[in-house]
Amino acid sequence: MVDKEKQASAGDSTTDLKPNVAGLLCYVGIWVTGIVFLIIEKKNTIVRFHAMQSLISFGILSIIINGADAVRGWTAGTAWPWFFYPQWIAANIVFGVFLVITITLWIILMHQTYHGHLVKIPLFGELALNLLAKLDGVSKEDFEQQARRLKTQAEPEQPSEKADSHFASKKSTRIASSGGAIAWSIILLVFFNFFSRYLAFYQGETVDGGTKWNIYPLLTQDFGLVLPILNATLILSIVGHSIAIAFDKYILREITQIVLHLLGMAVVLTFLRIFPFDFSVIPNTDVATVAPTIAIVVLTIIAAVLGIEAFVRFIRLIINVLKHD
Repeated sequence: MVDKEKQASAGDSTTDLKPNVAGLLCYVGIWVTGIVFLIIEKKNTIVRFHAMQSLISFGILSIIINGADAVRGWTAGTAWPWFFYPQWIAANIVFGVFLVITITLWIILMHQTYHGHLVKIPLFGELALNLLAKLDGVSKEDFEQQARRLKTQAEPEQPSEKADSHFASKKSTRIASSGGAIAWSIILLVFFNFFSRYLAFYQGETVDGGTKWNIYPLLTQDFGLVLPILNATLILSIVGHSIAIAFDKYILREITQIVLHLLGMAVVLTFLRIFPFDFSVIPNTDVATVAPTIAIVVLTIIAAVLGIEAFVRFIRLIINVLKHD
């Protein structure tokens, strides 16, 4: 929920700061400045809400990120790293995804708060409001009434007809793109789980006037170590794009794309680390010699493209959010 925040006078605050400035400072140092403003700000309910929300949101996110980082370090340093490889992959995914979420949320909250908006984060915002009600004796109903009054005082945003027309004209393209991604994810999911042996080198041989095709599978048993993260990524791709089609929100779609690109990069890096390929089965010596190098180069390029695309989308998302008031 995003509402316009009333710009109270400096006298309404213990710190003598304007609410938008004090609210911004609540988020600058994440949960640390949240604690600071909960201690020093005694009067302004809106600022105290920002402080509590900062403490709750970034405190929980920091615990998740640090926990995932600890698991990464532990699994990498164990005497049997191969045994804990699935846990290492899962920890890296959790670490990367929640780090992106934290940075995105941090920038959005600072920008919106400084420009006089009251942003209540789902779940975290409700928890912060409940705790603040217990500390200050302010009921949720009173807070919601104040938020509604602030909303009526704000001037409604009037999107231009051109912007609406542009958004509507691109909807079919977005739906087609997500539909294609879902179809492609399903195809890969079926192929790698049931027909992975057909990822092979094929060589034709003439026998009794006919052509016989010899199949040399390229994947080794180590592919089983890659399959769990590959399946998880493909399933999340199907779910993410389905949600994007259902809701068709810009921020939701972009965050989904960023997360899926990062997961895709994690899958490719897993292929590079385990390298579940056996090119020695190829009867052509020259091809068998050069194939591993080609595979490494191709996988490296794919990982780099996915990483760059995720970074570009992230920067573009931040810029668009900051430009939108």
